[in-house]
Amino acid sequence: MPTWILEDDCLAPERVIRIDFKGPNPFKLYASIPQFLRAIFDVRGKDVYEKEFRWDNTSDPRDFFSRFVVRKGYDMWSVVWAEITVQGKQPSDPNKEGEAFILLTGKLLTRSPENTPWSRSGFYKSLRWLYFRTFYNDIRRNYMEECRIKINDLKRALERTLGIAPETVMR
Repeated sequence: MPTWILEDDCLAPERVIRIDFKGPNPFKLYASIPQFLRAIFDVRGKDVYEKEFRWDNTSDPRDFFSRFVVRKGYDMWSVVWAEITVQGKQPSDPNKEGEAFILLTGKLLTRSPENTPWSRSGFYKSLRWLYFRTFYNDIRRNYMEECRIKINDLKRALERTLGIAPETVMR
């Protein structure tokens, strides 16, 4: 089924926020990520996915890798997909120093299906282009701004959990 898709990075131009952590018990972050995603993005549990989890128990420190995705739907066309990737080393003694890095990304996807003869017609495509260009563009910009704010809120929540002091901006 053909679909017309618009995709934008919520964090443009950077695309990714990276948090580096070196300190005790970096794995403590893992248990709190789903709750943060549900609370910050205001979604139910069914919209939070753990796509990948790896834990290497054969060495010390133990390597771990986890990827979470949250889906936030706004209207019949637009949805935000935000992703958290956590990778690090957890010592067997949680009081010893470990390390981790966290990557945060987000995309706004707008889909308009073309599954009927009417929606594949040139006239419909012209009307859709006009609507998206004149009216829906501002709505999409608001969704992208909200996505960016939520990802930055998530960054601050993760930093608080790890005990990282927030960056101060000198003016």
